[in-house]
Amino acid sequence: MSVVTPVEVLAVLGPVSAVVVHEMVRSRVSAAELREALRRLRHGEMDEFEAYAELDGRTRRVVDLLGSVEAGEPRA
Repeated sequence: MSVVTPVEVLAVLGPVSAVVVHEMVRSRVSAAELREALRRLRHGEMDEFEAYAELDGRTRRVVDLLGSVEAGEPRA
């Protein structure tokens, strides 16, 4: 598993703040994990607390970051 690069984060998410990009890279998530977390969030799979609670800490952090982006964080 290779760690996501800033270019990959921007390719998956589009224009987002530098803080989001930095945190995604710092989380050491892979591009596949990033896409999967985004898919789960967009399809409502994280609406149930039990589903969220079952995730490991790193994946929860990624879902939280994605949630902030999806909820309308200002894009830079």
